[in-house]
Amino acid sequence: MAVAKKAKKAVKKAAKKPVKKAPAKKVVKKVVKKTVKKAPAKKVVKKVAPKAAAPVAKPVAPKPAMPAPVVTAPRIKAWHVVAAGDTPSTITQKYYGSTDPGKWTAIYEINKTAIGPDPNQLRPGMVLRIPEA
Repeated sequence: MAVAKKAKKAVKKAAKKPVKKAPAKKVVKKVVKKTVKKAPAKKVVKKVAPKAAAPVAKPVAPKPAMPAPVVTAPRIKAWHVVAAGDTPSTITQKYYGSTDPGKWTAIYEINKTAIGPDPNQLRPGMVLRIPEA
């Protein structure tokens, strides 16, 4: 029984002493060092193709291009100041000697910005360019 009493006293003393534990950081570092392995570096291999003679490009004859249309400004025959009562037909009669609608169309096309969208809305004082026939 004496041995049993001594064992009990030793257990009580051991329970009273604080147990030293390893710091958590050191344990983690050891675990990380063991589990992480560095991957081997990959070797870069360059494949070099044998140099061949560069292909010679054949000269290509240029295709004939369509000539650009030549746009020339119409020659001006006269300048006309619109008076009260002027109509497209009276203006064409005065400058061309006939009331041909094609002639008035030419006058209107040249003066479209001044006349506006309606060729019959002539205002007194407008200055119109009269093209040559």
